[in-house]
Amino acid sequence: MRVTEVEPTATVDAHAPTLEVDTLLGFIFGHNEPSLALFQRFGFLRWGELPKVAALDGVERDLIIVGRRIGNAE
Repeated sequence: MRVTEVEPTATVDAHAPTLEVDTLLGFIFGHNEPSLALFQRFGFLRWGELPKVAALDGVERDLIIVGRRIGNAE
């Protein structure tokens, strides 16, 4: 049996209207560059930043907000 890869954004875009979803948001710590790159790869844009809002292991970290509009939503 062969598994066919499906583009994640195509799946989300296909199901979003039935769920009445038009906006996706992501909240990613600023030092997590691999996650930021992954979201960018799938069309997310940087919508905001909350500087030094969390302390992780004693280090203050920024929170990056990314978003993507789906389908015909503008």
